[in-house]
Amino acid sequence: MHLVRKQTYITPTRDRALKRLAVRYRTTETDILRRALDKEGVREGQDPFEALIGSFDGPVEVDHDDIYC
Repeated sequence: MHLVRKQTYITPTRDRALKRLAVRYRTTETDILRRALDKEGVREGQDPFEALIGSFDGPVEVDHDDIYC
């Protein structure tokens, strides 16, 4: 499995909540974040934008110059 390192900022309140959840479930804070993403339906190997394909009307390809003439 290929992993990508992410670094972000969260509020102190969310940080405390994350720590409490990690203790409650006896796991890491990182695992809690992964579980939250999984709960939202983003699974490993799945394209999170797949459901959007074909859901918009309009041309499939647009020439940039045609839009801004």
